[in-house]
Amino acid sequence: MMALVTVSAIFLRWLPHHGLPILLLFAVSAGAAAAIYLTQRRRYRASARGIRQEKVDADTSAVLWTAFAGIALGALGIAVVLAA
Repeated sequence: MMALVTVSAIFLRWLPHHGLPILLLFAVSAGAAAAIYLTQRRRYRASARGIRQEKVDADTSAVLWTAFAGIALGALGIAVVLAA
């Protein structure tokens, strides 16, 4: 989450050089950071419960959404840089 917040700030710094398309990158990274922040408590409780019961289940949806956000940021970043 903190890495995505940092990247969001870097994207805002790029705004004068690359123009308004950077706002799309900012929105994706800030949205992913917000989603992680808002769902962290649920994941933490599920992990704590799993440790107590000695049965921890993987949160595959969180991994897939994070991977999707990373791929989307990479593709959008390449598109913005090539368009400039």
